[in-house]
Order: sequence, then C-alpha cells, then structure tokens
Amino acid sequence: MFKEKRKERRIREENRVIIEIPGKGGPEGSPEINALTQDISLGGARILIMDEFFPVGSFLKMTLYLSRSRQLVKVHGRVRWARTIENGFYEMGVEFEHGIPASVMALINHLYKKDQNVPASIQAKSAGEKAG
Repeated sequence: MFKEKRKERRIREENRVIIEIPGKGGPEGSPEINALTQDISLGGARILIMDEFFPVGSFLKMTLYLSRSRQLVKVHGRVRWARTIENGFYEMGVEFEHGIPASVMALINHLYKKDQNVPASIQAKSAGEKAG
C-alpha cells in the first residue's frame, strides 16, 4: 500500500483563497482570483480553482481566510503539481514559502487548537525564530 511522505499533517477543510496575479494588473494593482482550499497544512494546501491554470513552478501571492479560527493569513507559495478536474476546474498543490513568522503562527493556531498538541518540530522552529 502507498504511504504519503508528507512533513505535516493535512486538515480537510474549505477556506477562501484570494490569489494575486503579479504582472497582469494595471494601475489599480494585480487582478485577483477566488479559489478554495481542499486541504491545508503548515507546509501547503491543495487548492481548487476555476478558469485559471497555473503551471508547476508558478509563484503565487495568496491571502487565506481561515474560517475556523477567523484569521486572515498572507502567504507566498509555489505550485508543485497541477491537474484538470473537469471543464474549467483545476486543482493544484501549493507549497508555502514562509518568510514571515506571523503567517506560520497564524497557521499553527488555526490547525492546532488549544486542545491539540503542537508537534515538537514546530515548537522548536518557533523558539528558534524568536531567539534569532
């Protein structure tokens, strides 16, 4: 049986995602595309999108509206895989590029509520960022 080699636990949930398309905007700024997460983890998300295909390697600026914790998180990510689901619908795997510790903490708070244990590897990373 095939076992996935994921670094982080994935949570199945739908969250609104706004994707900015750099370089396609005018003076008003970059156009935005609405999408939904299908699942999410600290390392990335599986995203469902309509009418816009992003090839593997595309860099994305995204805003995640985390419904359960009611937080707004701005993250950058890179498309690791993409596929057509049906006419006009696409699914893509996006790996987050956490450059801002606040975005990591917001995701940790959203994914690991107070009644759940935060993995030790995440606690160590957070402690190291605060010390540095």
